[in-house]
Amino acid sequence: MSTEVITPAQWQTQRWQNGGGITHQLCRQDDGTGMLWRLSIAEVASNGPFSRFDNIDRIIILLQGDGFSLHGVGNNPQRIDTPLTPFAFAGETAIHCRLINGAVRDFNLMIRRGALQAKLQVFALSLAVQTLPLSSQTVIYVASGIVDAEVGVKRFSLQEQHTLRLSNETGSVQLSSADSAQVIFIRLSVNE
Repeated sequence: MSTEVITPAQWQTQRWQNGGGITHQLCRQDDGTGMLWRLSIAEVASNGPFSRFDNIDRIIILLQGDGFSLHGVGNNPQRIDTPLTPFAFAGETAIHCRLINGAVRDFNLMIRRGALQAKLQVFALSLAVQTLPLSSQTVIYVASGIVDAEVGVKRFSLQEQHTLRLSNETGSVQLSSADSAQVIFIRLSVNE
């Protein structure tokens, strides 16, 4: 059992080879055959293709900016222009991204298909405490505001852009906020 607060100062940042953006890796878990799952934030500065990730399911969420269109996910471009609205697609899909009106920042969850189940929720918090179940891996990303979190006797005050990673904790987490914080709540579990 472990808990970890990940701040932006701890992100692992890498520039894209095509020069079109930057990826900040927040956290990930690997096994003997590679990546099981990864959370990252991308800063997309120009139009261009998405990297291909075979056998990976992806969920992308707009955090900042006017949005972008994804070409290749269906007969028509998929417009991603509503902040904090998840969109799921297969990582091996040949996708071209076209920015709507300048640079964007987006949140990405990648999981190895067939190895894990992921449940992702986006919601606003209030002073009323929300009690949420934990999984083998639970991750809470604060998209805006400040979040108070309690796991058993452990208490955390999470600032905007902070991530709380809970590994092999049991029971539940209690979340609340005095300023209507918005969070991305992810539960990951191994397929049986």
